Amino acid sequence: MSTSTALHRIVIVGGGAGGLELATRLGRQLGGRRQAQIILVDGSPTHIWKPLLHEVATGALNTGEDEVNYFGHGYRNGYQFEFGWLQGVDRERKTIALAPVQGANGEQLTGAREIGYDTLVLALGAIANDFGTPGAREHCMFLNTPGDAEQLRRRILDLSFAVGATGNGASKLTIGIVGGGATGVELAAEIDHTIREMHNYGANLNPAQLEITIIEGANRILSGAPESLSAYANEALVQRGIMVACNSRVAAVTPEGFALADGQQIPGMIRVWAAGVKAADWLTTLGLHTNRNNQIEVTTTLQTLTDPAIFAIGDCASAPDGEGGPQLPATAQVAHQQASWLADALIRKLRQQPITPFVFKPQGMMVSLGKHAAVGSLAAIVGPKRNYYVEGRGAKLIYASLYRLHQAAVHGWVLAGLLWIGDKLRRVARPSLKLH
Repeated sequence: MSTSTALHRIVIVGGGAGGLELATRLGRQLGGRRQAQIILVDGSPTHIWKPLLHEVATGALNTGEDEVNYFGHGYRNGYQFEFGWLQGVDRERKTIALAPVQGANGEQLTGAREIGYDTLVLALGAIANDFGTPGAREHCMFLNTPGDAEQLRRRILDLSFAVGATGNGASKLTIGIVGGGATGVELAAEIDHTIREMHNYGANLNPAQLEITIIEGANRILSGAPESLSAYANEALVQRGIMVACNSRVAAVTPEGFALADGQQIPGMIRVWAAGVKAADWLTTLGLHTNRNNQIEVTTTLQTLTDPAIFAIGDCASAPDGEGGPQLPATAQVAHQQASWLADALIRKLRQQPITPFVFKPQGMMVSLGKHAAVGSLAAIVGPKRNYYVEGRGAKLIYASLYRLHQAAVHGWVLAGLLWIGDKLRRVARPSLKLH
């Protein structure tokens, strides 16, 4: 594609939470009104909300029902979808290069392509950071993509059947999870719930045969949360038989488990790495300023330090919290706020109106602890000088509403409400887990 068009072309690379919400808003306000051309680029044809990958990994969320198809969604919301992985950026010619697209059987569906842009937004997400730990890449599973989650789900099902089929009640299904942040804690709680549900459905594996260990380098899990919330989450996990090993650094990963720096060995038939955040290594090849975690450095207006025509949002961006402030965390709420702000900023910029710096407004944190419980902090919602903590079932309702807010941003409130009703009806007619 060339850049010869009467309309300003905004190209958004990455259809995660931030990228899809940005494309949706710009598509509705500019693309559908023929005030700009909006193009969303992604190497996957569908979107799933990344904070729910732990539910995909346990079968609690069926990706076939909850995925958003970019082609259909773009048609309804005023943007164009281009299928392909980003391969490079030519800043002088203002073009991006897409790699050839391969089919499921390996055949080439289309060759390399170029897409011109006037404004480029990179919303490429991030992956877990194994910090170069020996054996981590070879022997650990990750939770970076829906494909990773599906692979983990199949592994859990297979080993649950294998251990249960031995008929030996002393046999254990051991699972080690590195990282006591939100992802690790939510995954551990969800796996425990899944095994219990499978037993209720008649699976031979008894929940007492499940042995889950969370390995955390800090002195407590959820180290970014207030201590009282960490303590509540820790107690809830321990009550379910989930072991928590804090102040533990993984020195190496083996096919049998984890070797800690203090010499201790933690067994793991399934080994999951859910610690640390970094952007993909290839982002350093785009010719843009990046930090040590490969994240693209941006200003308070989310423009890259290298080129003001290129913006970066979400987990792939190293954005300051105010001028000279610390780096904002790689969370869904940061990506959501950045997408919302950038949509308005790009519209103002297109109309030659001034834009003010992005200001992040913390709204607390929520962590799921299984089907019926969660823990979180809503301090910013009730006031910046007060702390308001929620636990248990009430917190779980608030946690569930976060996904509905994402659906509303992507589909609108009416369709989001219909999707909620559809989910309720499906749960009446189908098992609560995807077991195939």
